[in-house]
Amino acid sequence: MLGGKIPSFIKDICNKLRKSGFEAYVVGGSIRDIIMNREASDFDIATSALPNQIASVFPKAKPYGNFGTMLVIAEGTKVEITPFRDDAPGRKPNYTFGGSIYTDLARRDFTINSIAYDPIKDELIDPFGGVEDIKQGIIRCTGSTVRIWEDPLRAMRAARFQAQLSFKIESSTFYTLKAHAEKLNTISKERIRDELIKLITGDYCFDGLVTLVVTGLMNYIIPELMAGMGIMHYNKPLDVLEHNLVACKVIRNTLPLRLAALLHDVGKPDTAVEAEKGLVFPEHHIKSAIMAEEILERLRFETKIKNKVVLLIKNHMFFYTPDSPISHLRKLISKVGWDNIYDLIDLRVADRIASGFERILSPSFKKLISDLEILKEEKSDYQIKDLAVSGQDIIDQLGIAPGPRVGQLLSKLLEEVLENPKLNTKEQLLDLAKKIQS
Repeated sequence: MLGGKIPSFIKDICNKLRKSGFEAYVVGGSIRDIIMNREASDFDIATSALPNQIASVFPKAKPYGNFGTMLVIAEGTKVEITPFRDDAPGRKPNYTFGGSIYTDLARRDFTINSIAYDPIKDELIDPFGGVEDIKQGIIRCTGSTVRIWEDPLRAMRAARFQAQLSFKIESSTFYTLKAHAEKLNTISKERIRDELIKLITGDYCFDGLVTLVVTGLMNYIIPELMAGMGIMHYNKPLDVLEHNLVACKVIRNTLPLRLAALLHDVGKPDTAVEAEKGLVFPEHHIKSAIMAEEILERLRFETKIKNKVVLLIKNHMFFYTPDSPISHLRKLISKVGWDNIYDLIDLRVADRIASGFERILSPSFKKLISDLEILKEEKSDYQIKDLAVSGQDIIDQLGIAPGPRVGQLLSKLLEEVLENPKLNTKEQLLDLAKKIQS
């Protein structure tokens, strides 16, 4: 049945447990993915063996996380081996080992994940109809919708599987997401962040995001986004919220870009002003960057990702036309760096697509790309460090004391070089510094 798709080292682990007198089955998302002909990378094994018994079969196994899981490294792959549980379902510190593979599967969240595989007999154990739900593309609670709120993060997981698999959420399951959405407020920000990452980097992230919005779950994840619902642009077909969701959908799939697109206009409701032609949002990119930083800090995103996202959002309203001098592009690169300039362009393109513009490759965009190729030849990051003079040169040649004035002079010199790179020689820059100082 699945024998040829299960790695031999997984079969070996199950065989060793069986030969030691224990039951052992492959469970979880790997079975779902194999049935769907998707690549499976994480393999979990459920067993009747207790943690100390697992360790007796695999002396190098180490405790891993909660619930008695033991971690075994096989051929460079992490394999989690967990004893059957026989307590009331839920995520809690006190739990009871025992039961059978059937009671263990009954505790799991959705039918598509409540399937086990016996590699010895080469047969599936599917008491809740998970295989049929996979064929039909349905996300359904295992046994009862109560399953979701035994661990409220499962509500996000339903939307996440939708975003990853393009499945539909069964109606009763969808209802219960909305009925108890507020329980997500009991979950740690770190766990919510991890689910959000998986959701927005899914191939069908828009569907998952819409589910979060419609069920109200988004109120407990990024409530700031919800303020954009019904806030219409005078020149775009979508409201602010849907515009953000669509931008996230169409942008290139990297975590920083998906986050930047999702949050790039989150500040618009706070900056909305009624004008003759409709709502306008002055300086919304600045407000959005400030709010994005607060949101990402609250969700415990790492500093590197947070800083990149904020930088992209802050600069996504850059202005470039067929008549713009190339010095404007040097200044933009000076602000965001070569590492971010193409991501910034991707964000701007996604913004335009989500705005309903038919022409993405406009004359302005073509000139921007062309000018970038020209600037690559200058081999400069357009930073103060690229100047032909240093702060010490300024101090020595102009006879001024170390302090803020030195930095101010270097910034002025950089502005001149951004306009005309030919000025970037030590002699010319020192002459300029003397003129500025005088």
